[in-house]
Amino acid sequence: MAILKKEVSKQFLKFCLIGLESTVLNYLVFLTMFYFISINYLVSAGTGFVSGVFLGFIFNRLYTFNSKEKSISTIPGYLLVYLFSLVFSLIALKFLSESIMINPLVSNALLIPITTVMNFFGTKIFVFKNKKW
Repeated sequence: MAILKKEVSKQFLKFCLIGLESTVLNYLVFLTMFYFISINYLVSAGTGFVSGVFLGFIFNRLYTFNSKEKSISTIPGYLLVYLFSLVFSLIALKFLSESIMINPLVSNALLIPITTVMNFFGTKIFVFKNKKW
C-alpha cells in the first residue's frame, strides 16, 4: 500500500508540474496573440487554452503516465476529460458565485484543486489506463 501511495503521489506531482508548464504556455500564447499581434482576446484565449492542453497531453502521456498506447487513440478521451472538467468548473463557479455569493476570485481558486484532481484521475483511469496504482 505504501508503494502504491508513493507511485500515485509521484505521478500527481509530475501531473501538477506539467499543468504549471501548460498554464505558462497558455498564457504566453494568449499574451503574444492579444497584446503583440492584436488578435481578438477570445481567439487568443482559446488558442492559448488549446496549446496548453496539447502540451499537457504530450508530456503527461510520455512523462507522467509512461503510456505505450498510440497517441492518436488517446486524444479524444483526453479532450473529453478536459471538456468535462471545464464544464463542471464553469457550472460550479456560477453556483458558488451567484447562489452562495462567494467572490468569483475565491470560487475559482477553490475549484482549481478540485479540477486538478479530477483531471489527474480522469486521464489516469480513462485515457492512459495506467496500471500502476
